[in-house]
Amino acid sequence: MEQKKILFVSHDANRAGSQLLLLQLLRLLKARGVPMHLLLCNGGELEHEFEQVCGVTKLYHSVRVTPSPITGRLLRKVNLHKLYEERSAQRVSGRIAAELDVQHIGLVFINSIANAGVYYESLKFLHHLPLVVFAHELGMSVKIYTHEKHLQFLLKQADHLIAVSQAVARYYIARFGYSEKRVSTFTLFDHHHIDHKLQYIQHDILEKTYRVPEDAIVIGGCGNAEWRKGNDLFNWIAKSVIQKTSPLPVYFVWVGAGPQHEIYDLIESDIRQMGLTERIILVPPTSQALDYINRFDVLLLSSREDPYPLVVLEAAWQEIPVVCFDNAGGAPELVESDAGFVVPFMDIPAATDAIIRLVLDQSMRETMGNNARKKVLERHNADKSVARIEAIVQKYLPLQISEQHNQ
Repeated sequence: MEQKKILFVSHDANRAGSQLLLLQLLRLLKARGVPMHLLLCNGGELEHEFEQVCGVTKLYHSVRVTPSPITGRLLRKVNLHKLYEERSAQRVSGRIAAELDVQHIGLVFINSIANAGVYYESLKFLHHLPLVVFAHELGMSVKIYTHEKHLQFLLKQADHLIAVSQAVARYYIARFGYSEKRVSTFTLFDHHHIDHKLQYIQHDILEKTYRVPEDAIVIGGCGNAEWRKGNDLFNWIAKSVIQKTSPLPVYFVWVGAGPQHEIYDLIESDIRQMGLTERIILVPPTSQALDYINRFDVLLLSSREDPYPLVVLEAAWQEIPVVCFDNAGGAPELVESDAGFVVPFMDIPAATDAIIRLVLDQSMRETMGNNARKKVLERHNADKSVARIEAIVQKYLPLQISEQHNQ
């Protein structure tokens, strides 16, 4: 009899934190011969990379089944539009059920609560199977990416919850009453894969692309441009630091802010009005993010909320100290008092002072950066993390792992 597989579910294949973490996890599980399959709910630039790791079923190719404008108006007039949508959704679910039936799924692994709606609506035929949920989100993201009814159902069904940080674990325990006994707290960082990529990065990418001087001290930020990420706070802190450290060549660089983001024009306008266009640089989303991060001297995590962003681990691994806000997510759990500075929530003067201390003291940057790397290795060892995930899965789906399943 063919061994049962784990069905991983990703809301899309965009180059963002939870998706990149899932890709790392799948690669590591593939190397260990774990039988698995992936359901992609939407596309993105990582789609091909996912397909290189395991089999992929694509929900989005037919999930948006809509009538023509004329047909739609007619259906609404006769109150049949809702029925049409329900029948369309049923056809999608039927196709997905048929495709996944041949995969012999034995356990569902939901990556991100953004998949709660898909699990509720389109995967009803799998509700009888064991369910593991990997939660990357806190309150703001919950409101943005899911409906509370769907999330409540997902958590009720979940046999186990993996949280990327203690802050995330506390949120689901306190807000939704999820059993603390069924929560594991850890995230995955494939440092072997990162080390391999670091061999090929362009170390002078800022100098060549944006004419940043070689002796520049670079304060970096990373992520999509959005209110939750605190791009506005990043700019205000930048203005204060640049003014107070003049004439030192201090530059602020945000990687991942492009015209496709709603607030891009606003933050770009602020930078221009401050007269800091040459000193606060906005880099559009790029597959070379690691190249830019490698050039950072300090990472400023200006987020109002960030569960435990991958960029913190990537920066720490490269011995870059971090400045972040307290009560804004999981980063303080790594930074503590020896790998950077945790300042009071939204305290711009405190963040400014912390960065200035690091700008002026290279020895402090090096010491804190070294501590950061050590803690990543101790707390987020890739092999140990994958073993823990396997142990969780084994509780609900006994696996006989062998290389023949490594496909």
